Amino acid sequence: MTIEAGESSHHTCVRREPIFARHTPEQQDAVGAFAHPVRLRAGERLHDGGVGQLFVVHTGAVRLVRTSPGGRRHLERVAGPGEVVGEHAFLTGQRPDHAVEAAEDASLCAFAHADLSRLVARYPAIGLGMLRSLSERLADAERRLALAAVDVPGRLASHLLDLPGEATPDGWRVTLPWPKKALASWLATTPESLSRALARLGRDGLVRVDGDEITLLDPDGLEGLASR
Repeated sequence: MTIEAGESSHHTCVRREPIFARHTPEQQDAVGAFAHPVRLRAGERLHDGGVGQLFVVHTGAVRLVRTSPGGRRHLERVAGPGEVVGEHAFLTGQRPDHAVEAAEDASLCAFAHADLSRLVARYPAIGLGMLRSLSERLADAERRLALAAVDVPGRLASHLLDLPGEATPDGWRVTLPWPKKALASWLATTPESLSRALARLGRDGLVRVDGDEITLLDPDGLEGLASR
């Protein structure tokens, strides 16, 4: 983990993040004075996994991974640019039960707990931004809980429909954002079951698979599969 210095990088880190978007440039610069940009290489872990800091992802992506007592790793979520990591621990004072590691090369803004407490008191919109982030994640958790009753092809179909992509002459093309093993963990299944589900979608003419790129040939069919 590399902690950078430099006023301009602090301000750039803050000005581009949605959690600070409602502040004026002058207020953002004041917040930036407390930010400590951090860089992680792919696979590297944040050293502070406790309640001491809050992190905002600037570039790249980090994954939150929980390890069971038996040693099995479970992917809780992947946080990309503009998303916050550590606000639950900050708001509750509880130590998280997960590790944070870089899914790819990433840069983050780090705020010390004491500094952030003063900033929230001075700029209440920061606290509201954290609550919005938690609310969005709660809604996502509820959605994933509902999907638990759906079979693996249905879960995969729902996930593919949610991914950003681009229109092509053949259909909507998306790119899997992380390796299939991590995606299987995210969908609460095994890599083997995921591979079978993806093959089934291909045989049924719903998608075309080209490595990590998947073309959604029949979005309506995928919607029907996801809503069973």
